[in-house]
Amino acid sequence: MSFVPVRNERLSDKVVNQILGMIHSGDLKPGQKLPSELVFCEQFAVSRGVIREAMIQLQALGYIRRKTKNGTFIEKDIIDRLSRPVADALKEATFQDLLDFRDSLESRMVEIVIDRCTDEEIEEIRQTLDADALKLSGHFSLDHYFHYKLAQASRNIFYMNFIDTYYDLIEELAQANKKQEGSLKSIAEEHQAIVEAIGRRDKRAAHKAMEQHITNVRQRRQRLESESVQ
Repeated sequence: MSFVPVRNERLSDKVVNQILGMIHSGDLKPGQKLPSELVFCEQFAVSRGVIREAMIQLQALGYIRRKTKNGTFIEKDIIDRLSRPVADALKEATFQDLLDFRDSLESRMVEIVIDRCTDEEIEEIRQTLDADALKLSGHFSLDHYFHYKLAQASRNIFYMNFIDTYYDLIEELAQANKKQEGSLKSIAEEHQAIVEAIGRRDKRAAHKAMEQHITNVRQRRQRLESESVQ
């Protein structure tokens, strides 16, 4: 496994975010034993005190368990624990509810991405715009993958969990959008505008581009509903 050295303020929070991101991506698995504090110090390029503080946070949040003399382990039910509370809360959510939430969530998320992501990560996000290069398989759509990569670059487990857990809702909306002529091209252009703003590290432009993207998704959905009534 590979960790990115962290050198800014609140280092323990950044360590926590990286570890949670690796749990979500599968690089760290439920029940897996974590490296020792000394190994973590080398991997993250921080002091032992920072690692200890991060471990205390993770344990308090219920993500890890520490066994005397045996080491530190990821909780076995961590994936269910991360997804269950929000999933239960949105069982009755409508598309309008989802889009309202995405509007506020993702418009802010792209600003955080600019603060935290590397140039290499921006390039990875840019590559999601090329369907041929991605050669995606399974249940991931290009739209899902694009938004998930943005969430991943934010290093925030809750953003990643939201995009992934409610993929069925997002995908249903995406499938509906595909029925409208020119919608796929429009979505691609909107994604491009978001990536270009992030590439310039222009928070205001990125926020505006994401906000416009969600607005357009909402309008496409409304047009589709209107057409179905006629």
